[in-house]
Amino acid sequence: MKTTARFYSSLGLLLVLNVLVKPLWIFGIDRPVQNLAGTAVYGAYFALFNLAFMLNFLLDWGLSTFLNRELAADPAAYSGKTGFFLQLKLVMLLLYGTIVFFIARASGIENQRWLWLLIGIQSLTSLFLFARAIISAHQWFRTDAVFSVLDKILMLLLCGGFLLFPAWGQLSIDRFLWIQLICTGIALIAALIMLWKKGIRFSITNTHEKIRPIFRTALPYAWIVLLMSAHYRLDGFLLERLHPQGAYEAGIYAGAYRLLDAANMAGYLLVSFLLPFIARHQPEKSVVNEAVLFIRHFLLLMAFGVTAMALLLAPWMQSLLYHNDSPAAITVLRYCLPALIGYSLVQVYGTVLTATGHIWTLCGIVLVALLLNTSLNLYWIPTQGALGACYAALISQTACGMACMLMARHKTGLFIQWQSLFTTILIGAMLFCFLYFGQSFISNRTVLISAGIVFVFGLAVMTRLVDLRKWKQLFINH
Repeated sequence: MKTTARFYSSLGLLLVLNVLVKPLWIFGIDRPVQNLAGTAVYGAYFALFNLAFMLNFLLDWGLSTFLNRELAADPAAYSGKTGFFLQLKLVMLLLYGTIVFFIARASGIENQRWLWLLIGIQSLTSLFLFARAIISAHQWFRTDAVFSVLDKILMLLLCGGFLLFPAWGQLSIDRFLWIQLICTGIALIAALIMLWKKGIRFSITNTHEKIRPIFRTALPYAWIVLLMSAHYRLDGFLLERLHPQGAYEAGIYAGAYRLLDAANMAGYLLVSFLLPFIARHQPEKSVVNEAVLFIRHFLLLMAFGVTAMALLLAPWMQSLLYHNDSPAAITVLRYCLPALIGYSLVQVYGTVLTATGHIWTLCGIVLVALLLNTSLNLYWIPTQGALGACYAALISQTACGMACMLMARHKTGLFIQWQSLFTTILIGAMLFCFLYFGQSFISNRTVLISAGIVFVFGLAVMTRLVDLRKWKQLFINH
């Protein structure tokens, strides 16, 4: 009982901090940067960012996920090996920078200044996530919740200064990247200091004979990072390279993808708690089932809510957020966000497969989804641009999510609870009807969306999809 209470309480802190900070970063900083830079310029940056992000598996090779799972499951065996893993990661930084540079040059990308800044940001971010993996593996979930927003808080302060005080100068892409580099570095130093105070030491060791077996064990984690990064980010790079107006199309897609990425952040944060939790409590089937269903209900309710809003309110959302409110941009927004449903299923059940040791199974599923996604992108992008990328993501992510859910049930005996899944879909359909007819009576879109959230929460409580006792643990028992 204490275990589950502490888990839900830590999740609550994580959600509160990220609900307060992440939207401010995404809509208050990242969005204005795109509006200031222009659609085409930001599209060129977005394509380069996707290339650097997609190849960041070279920074880690799955070692952070592997260490997180093994350290959570057996702290005594892996507590003294953190220094060895850090040594490997430092070597990987050099490998990553070299490979990304040569691939970018071979692809015809000439903006080396942005490229090297992005390489630096991704490298520091990888080290920061490595430190956080150690923190969450020790079940210090509340501490990890604070670090999950630290870099964004720092960037809000610095970037906000450029936006609020014109005397500082315009927040260009270059300044934007430099600020990210500095703030990520500060967050990394803070995480390392915290680990030092907790007694974690990164000792230098001569253990070359251990490299091969560790890499062999961690290899599937490297593959899954590569495959999922490519599945999520390859389309942005292909858009800029394959379409006649590639930079502009990538800019349109970046605007819609920002909202998808923002909504998907909740899933990423929650499953970062779920993976070490399942690894530590895997024998306790009822505890694991309860945690998985709780997170699935939350993420799917949000995913269906975002989908309903995108389908009905895309023109209002686009004009509110961006200077570019062309019909093409509105259509892309409308068809990009529904992919969140598949994203959510992948987040939950992909984590279950990873935490329970069925990582190669997950690799196979994501590989098939990636091949499907790439084939559809190569077919649609040259003629339909960003809209084609949306179609491809919607199809491949939904298929991947369903496959992960069914395979998790087959491999682990996890209780899927089909009735609650259909109830979630029904609530999503009812929200769509509520918003559709509500537009005729409520002209203020903010009020309409707020009423829709209350409507969904009420239905979730009535159908027992949401347990108020667990929500009390989320937001009160801190």
